[in-house]
Amino acid sequence: MERIKKFLLLLFLMVFTCLTVAPTVSFAVHGNEITAKNGVLDLRDINFEEHNYIEMSGEWGLYWNKFLNPEKVPDNPSTFVSFPHIWMGSEMNNETLPGEGHATYTLKIKVNEESLSTHKGLYVPLISNASKLWINGKLVSQIGEIGMSSKDERPTYNPQVITLDLDKPEFDLVLQVSNYSARNGGIWGEFLFGNAEELISMAEKRMLKEMFIIGGLTIVGFYHFVIYILRRKDRAALYFGILCLLIALRSLIVGEVILTDLLPNFSWEWLRKIEYWTISIAFPVFLLFLNAMFLNYIKKSILQMFLFISLLYSLFVLFTPAKVFSYTINFYQLIMTAMMLYVFFELTKAWKRNVPGVKILLISTVIFTGTALNDVLYYNEWIHTGDFTSVGLYIFILAQSIVLAIKYASTFQKVETLSIRLGELNNTLEERVQIRTSQLERSQNELKQLNQKLEILSNIDTLTNVPNRRSLNQNYEEVWEMNKDLLKPITVILIDIDCFKLFNDTYGHQKGDEVLKLVAQSLKNRLDMVGGFFARYGGEEFFALLDGKSVEEAVDIAKDMNDVIHKLKIQHKTSTVTDTVTISIGIAHSTSANLVEKEQLIRKADEALYHSKQIGGDSISLFYQNEIKHL
Repeated sequence: MERIKKFLLLLFLMVFTCLTVAPTVSFAVHGNEITAKNGVLDLRDINFEEHNYIEMSGEWGLYWNKFLNPEKVPDNPSTFVSFPHIWMGSEMNNETLPGEGHATYTLKIKVNEESLSTHKGLYVPLISNASKLWINGKLVSQIGEIGMSSKDERPTYNPQVITLDLDKPEFDLVLQVSNYSARNGGIWGEFLFGNAEELISMAEKRMLKEMFIIGGLTIVGFYHFVIYILRRKDRAALYFGILCLLIALRSLIVGEVILTDLLPNFSWEWLRKIEYWTISIAFPVFLLFLNAMFLNYIKKSILQMFLFISLLYSLFVLFTPAKVFSYTINFYQLIMTAMMLYVFFELTKAWKRNVPGVKILLISTVIFTGTALNDVLYYNEWIHTGDFTSVGLYIFILAQSIVLAIKYASTFQKVETLSIRLGELNNTLEERVQIRTSQLERSQNELKQLNQKLEILSNIDTLTNVPNRRSLNQNYEEVWEMNKDLLKPITVILIDIDCFKLFNDTYGHQKGDEVLKLVAQSLKNRLDMVGGFFARYGGEEFFALLDGKSVEEAVDIAKDMNDVIHKLKIQHKTSTVTDTVTISIGIAHSTSANLVEKEQLIRKADEALYHSKQIGGDSISLFYQNEIKHL
């Protein structure tokens, strides 16, 4: 028996090593061997007969919240970011980027003349959540529909290989990306460039590997359903079958996103729902399986509390949009981690008590949990390994088959013990119900408080404590629709702090943050007095919205705002305008929301603001009746 156990442990290690290492082996150039520098990827020294394809990592040019004309992209971008690039939390010019927005990336690629003799290709990885790609001004890929707001955007997941016909050894790549549909946007994987045939082969192998795993999980899942039908008391087989099918379903929508190849028009929103929903259901089913295998080692009250939380979260995912539920996954993952630590603790106690089969199950559970933890870290962009949950489950399946055999052999010996324990549980059932009810009520209250805090935080700019861009979009949409029905005038005012970069360079960013807070609060207080809406637009820019005000009233309010900042008398000795902090203001007014598009009104205000900046700052310009007037 000991020899068999040692053999099985060795087999686990071999299978785990093969399945985790093999998918990562390729003939690509990895690491820091060749990377883009200052927006240029120089591949002239690469022999593509030796290296089939290379990772296009390094410094790409970035134009944040801009969609540049692919035919008129500047040669020298002012900002570079490291690729792949996930937006939320990343730094750009000392500014932390949000998860939502849109951007243009640029990269110049240089290859040698010999490389033009064979067809080249480009592997486009998972991009969140819509993109357009141009090569030398020619559109070669469109995934979804990009936009400058959630209304304009149509998100899609579709990793793909593009075949390129290159006629010169130097070409420009322009990538436009937008995300207004989920928590975090950006590029989640490596772009690959190389021989087209090899890239296509690589993508096909990845897809075949995933299809093999999906097919295997599906077969094993239905196999365990048959076991359950033949023996209805064996709920472990039922739970394990469900778990296999859930992981198979999730494997369809992660990695190479095979489901979009099978169903090209499948809803992106439901892709995200399935991705999150399978997590919220698979882990509770996994715990139910463990509990069915080793009764009483997981406390019933704790298990049911977690099942209740998981049920609430799964319903939350199903009945809210991705833009909402994608912000909450980290909270659920923390609960999962705590529950898994508790399970390990209980299984370790069972190991010490020599419970039959628990050693094999614990080892395989550690491996499976490790791959699940890897996926959590991978999809939160903390590590760059890959998706291995399905691999871990394969190892777990092998162990589960052995454990089930051990369980069946010892079932009759446990009948008497289980009957005694069941009687004890019945005697204390009322007390357990009261404890469980109290715990559930406390958990509900905590969850409600967390959701309330999250709602507040998601609409307030953390630095200036005024409404943020998300709150701005919601408020602007509501006011616009209401004004269309009531035929009331509407005014957009954009405000920019003059020479703010010079202020930061002179006095430091900490002082700059203090000025941002003071200016924001001062302007907001003035807007509150007239019932206007005020928000941070981005950087040192702010947005004001007036509802039902005439153009004369709007101009007076703008002048009052300018006077408010003058009265602050904040010293700015390096300003090119005056020796104190000043603002430039652009106003766009429409007598009715029916006469102009809401994006057009913002553009007009932006043009007026630009005019104020061009004439020297500390000024107010009005875009009204198709002309800009300096006030």
